[in-house]
Amino acid sequence: MPIKGSILKHKIEFDNARYFRFHVSVWKEGRIIDFGGVIESHSDQAVFINGGKYLKANCEFKVR
Repeated sequence: MPIKGSILKHKIEFDNARYFRFHVSVWKEGRIIDFGGVIESHSDQAVFINGGKYLKANCEFKVR
C-alpha cells in the first residue's frame, strides 16, 4: 500500500491509490504542476485526476 510521500510507479500502486482514495499530487521536472486529488482512472500511458490527464512518461505521482 502506498505511504505518504511515496512515488507511484507500478500498476498495483496506482490501483491501490485509487481504491483507497489517496490524494495524489502531480510533479514534472521536480516541480509540482498540480496538487491533484483522487485518481479517477489510469491506463498504461496516463493518469486521470480531477478531469485532468497526465502522462506517466512525463510526470511523477506522489501520495499526499
